[in-house]
Amino acid sequence: MLPLTLHLRTPQSRTDDVAAVARAVADARSDGDGVLYMPARRRVWSLPDPGAVRGLRDLALDGAPVASHTLYGTEVPASVIRARMLATPRIVAVRDPAGQPVDRNEREAVKRQVLATYFEECATRRVRGARITVFARAGRC
Repeated sequence: MLPLTLHLRTPQSRTDDVAAVARAVADARSDGDGVLYMPARRRVWSLPDPGAVRGLRDLALDGAPVASHTLYGTEVPASVIRARMLATPRIVAVRDPAGQPVDRNEREAVKRQVLATYFEECATRRVRGARITVFARAGRC
């Protein structure tokens, strides 16, 4: 069984690469940017390397994973997410790969709606299992 299980411990056996996600977020960010996880369960990608999001404000976070005793943390209501997004000139979105089904809850819907209405996409970097996209207000890319 050992030869078979060795493959399970390689990065190639995973559907995503959290180290690559962390590098992409670190490369995309500027201090003062906001960060959004879309969907919220993708916040777990930042747990192995919290330094990747240092200097970013998690616009949807209410209770951090450790403080809330959850894996993903808890999020504020959709109206608060919307207000925080509108007060932020640049947002780094950590998203599922293209083509994945979207979560239909109110928080996720407001994230998508505000980005589509008030922001423009500046750049997207694709890594295994994720997209990291920088959004900015018009003319601020």
